[in-house]
Amino acid sequence: MTQKSGDNPEQTPPRRRAGLVSFGADVRRLIAPVLGKKGFIQADILARWTDILGAELATGVQPASLSFSKSADGALLRVNAYSGAYAMEFNARKQQIIEKLNTYFGYRAISDIRVTQGGFTPKLPKSAAVPSLPPEKQRQIAAETAGIENEALRAAATELGALIESAKK
Repeated sequence: MTQKSGDNPEQTPPRRRAGLVSFGADVRRLIAPVLGKKGFIQADILARWTDILGAELATGVQPASLSFSKSADGALLRVNAYSGAYAMEFNARKQQIIEKLNTYFGYRAISDIRVTQGGFTPKLPKSAAVPSLPPEKQRQIAAETAGIENEALRAAATELGALIESAKK
């Protein structure tokens, strides 16, 4: 029995699936030669940043650069924190983050992390919409906040009062 050229699995091109296909695994394979050995670390850090820090901290802290030194044991990762609060939280967890990164890579890839404040505006989640309250509750909240002179502060206190009243239900 003769084989057709299409019957040999080594000659058969891979079958393509119809529909949407994940693109992430192919990207790493394609950009690995461009990034080189050390650049691969940078791509993985960027791709897994939210997994490394957690969603809340990753919102306010972003990786900025990764620098390698011949004298250092590992690389220096520089990050930007949106505010002092994010910087403090990050610094409190810095050793855990370094350990997590090095465990992920399987060797001491990162020796230290330096935090700089500022440099970007985070994409914060939208706040909850102020619920509509019965008119008597709205009047009560307005009366309680009427003594606040600063208009922006009065509006914020009124919104907070509405949120507290809606949570009581």
